Amino acid sequence: MDVCSRNPNRTSPVSEAGGGDQVPLCSRTNGWSWPPHPLQLLAWLLYLFFAITSLGIFIPLLPPHWLPAGYICTGIMLVGHLCVHVMAVSLDPADQNVRRKTTSGPVPVFDRSRHAHVIENCHCYLCQVDVGPKSKHCSSCNKCVASFDHHCRWLNNCVGRRNYKLFLNSVISALLGICLVLVSATYVFIQFLLDPSQLRTDTHFQVTNDTGLWFVFLPLAPVDSAGAVIPVLAAVTIGLGLLSCTLLSHLLGFHMYLMWNRLSTYEYIVKQRHRQGTRGASAKTPTRKASFYLIPVLNIKPKTQLQTPRHKCKSHGC
Repeated sequence: MDVCSRNPNRTSPVSEAGGGDQVPLCSRTNGWSWPPHPLQLLAWLLYLFFAITSLGIFIPLLPPHWLPAGYICTGIMLVGHLCVHVMAVSLDPADQNVRRKTTSGPVPVFDRSRHAHVIENCHCYLCQVDVGPKSKHCSSCNKCVASFDHHCRWLNNCVGRRNYKLFLNSVISALLGICLVLVSATYVFIQFLLDPSQLRTDTHFQVTNDTGLWFVFLPLAPVDSAGAVIPVLAAVTIGLGLLSCTLLSHLLGFHMYLMWNRLSTYEYIVKQRHRQGTRGASAKTPTRKASFYLIPVLNIKPKTQLQTPRHKCKSHGC
């Protein structure tokens, strides 16, 4: 039986005493590796929805002098986003030594009784190769990623040094493309409520006199539709577009902040956890001092325990 087919898109299990047999997992090559993430499927569905509604429904209803700009600008942004998105998904962001490794198969089970971290002294005990100082073993892809930034569920792939610029270009092109779709959808929605006749400039509308009959997918493949379909689709597109623009703007602003401070997403999260741990320790300091001063009064001699601090690797572990 092929153990790779059982891959639940998670890291290799930790071996425990008495835990029974555990199935080792295979590493993922890129965002096309099985299984797909639900957010990845949602991203493709949203792309198809925006592309079909804008090019097939809203832009053909624009004034004639707006049609060339609408088709050219929106088409360029949609095609550009498709190209950079596919490249960001297809590129393998693994560490160079991991990609050079010729042996393939399941990732070995990590034994925490022997090693405190997956990566120690720039050596990964799961990938079984030496990695760079900024590499991290991703628990979702089961491999070390060079200059690890984060694991993007929308791409179903890790974002690292090799595809970080593609990831940013994908976010920017998606934001610009959705803004263009919002402009055309908003115009059609408002004009349909004010004066629907301004939207019926195509020759297919001039042939019929029925004002309640509308066409979609003009001018190449006109399909009859009811008049209520146009404003409903425009309203849905505006709602999804505003939500998508808000999320993409927040994501782009966050990565601009990271680039300004020369941080990765992983380093930012580690610093935030460190700050929270420091605040929690400072909040408990008065209680510890009080208990310390109560010990002489109660005439209790606490046992002194000497603990050897664990060696912390400079590189990132799991």
